[in-house]
Amino acid sequence: MAAAWLPNPTQGDIRRPSKSFADIVAGKDLAGGMDTGTLGYHRGEPALVFSRQDLLGLAKPYRNALVGMFAFNRPPMEVIRRFFVTLGLEESCSVGLLDAKHVLIRPEVEKDYTKLFVRCTWYIQKSPMQLSKWSIDFKAGQDCIIIPISVNLPGLPFPFFDKKLLLKIGSLIGRPLQVDAATLNIKRPSVARLLIEVDVAKPPLPRVWLGDEEHGQWQKVQLEVWPSFCGHCERIGHGE
Repeated sequence: MAAAWLPNPTQGDIRRPSKSFADIVAGKDLAGGMDTGTLGYHRGEPALVFSRQDLLGLAKPYRNALVGMFAFNRPPMEVIRRFFVTLGLEESCSVGLLDAKHVLIRPEVEKDYTKLFVRCTWYIQKSPMQLSKWSIDFKAGQDCIIIPISVNLPGLPFPFFDKKLLLKIGSLIGRPLQVDAATLNIKRPSVARLLIEVDVAKPPLPRVWLGDEEHGQWQKVQLEVWPSFCGHCERIGHGE
């Protein structure tokens, strides 16, 4: 007999949530958490049904989360946590165990996130810890496809050498993390340089448009490094 609190099952189909994402994030459950998803059935079995959009919304608080992987020997968690204290980060950074080889790293501020992520490999008691960006699709043993890459904008007009404008241009390419100091000081006016978080599973963007329908120009985008990516095995280092 089906439970009284579940809707009737729909064989071979999913009962979709009756509320929009805006309605979901506005409500809370009895425990004080987010009221996400609808009780229903998936292929005849009980399920909590929610959309991909709902799932991505739940992941937003973990936007700056990183995963540290120890391919060989992982130091004790106490040692790993003390290591992050010695880095002199601006705010606190929580570190938790995911499995035998992986730890979840959650810096509180974006500046600390960038500092950690830019240097992809850290050494803790001579054990290399490789960092990758956490995502809702994280799986152990799978390469991270979102990485920080230095991007050059050659010939960018001088009026655009403004931090807010540069970050806006960077957001067309990916998630801008920081602007090169020489760019902000216009010490190298031939090119603007930014650090941008990009998805290497997507083709690189060759240019962006600056202006309106009548006046403007195409701005060339040069990525200093673009790693090979295999969409079949989802690993970086070789083509498909």
